[in-house]
Amino acid sequence: MGNQEAPNPKEPPALWELAALFAFIGVTSFGGGLTAYIRRLVVSQKRWLTDEEFLPGLGLVQLLPGANVVGLSVYIGNHLRGPIGSIVALTSMITPPFILVCCLGFLYFHAGTTTDTKALLAGVTAAACGLMASMVFEAGQKAIKGIFDVFLILLTFALVRVAHLHVPYVIMIVAPIAIWWHRPRTGKQKVESTGAEQ
Repeated sequence: MGNQEAPNPKEPPALWELAALFAFIGVTSFGGGLTAYIRRLVVSQKRWLTDEEFLPGLGLVQLLPGANVVGLSVYIGNHLRGPIGSIVALTSMITPPFILVCCLGFLYFHAGTTTDTKALLAGVTAAACGLMASMVFEAGQKAIKGIFDVFLILLTFALVRVAHLHVPYVIMIVAPIAIWWHRPRTGKQKVESTGAEQ
């Protein structure tokens, strides 16, 4: 027994494991904090991806049109098992909720005006906000590298919340600044940028 090798943490999961996890995500996730939930399962629990692998995908899907969780499932599936992994992850995640939403939608339009239903929906909304706040906290610890990243966060918040710009316009303003700042640098430039952040 002492000669047994420890399992390789970077070994990609089997397709059935990928399908099972994303089906589980689909039937147990609520509200708008799904990206935090996916990160917790894929990065913290399963350890299929590291934060260094997960966060770039999250940033990419945030910049692309469409639902973030759809793009994130495609990204994770492709990263782990290639194109077939993308199909398996996406299909497994959206099929169970689609069936549940169809059933719940029927019930809602027949009993959705009751006080209990409104209270339930209010609670789900609060839970979704909590999940999003958790994602910001967890991802921020890994993604924020210095004071300039904090400036970009505040700039984005100000443009969206205060100036009321549409998200595509904010992306066109902030993304070039962020790309320029985080561009590959020589050794001397790295020292200078580190000193500027401090």
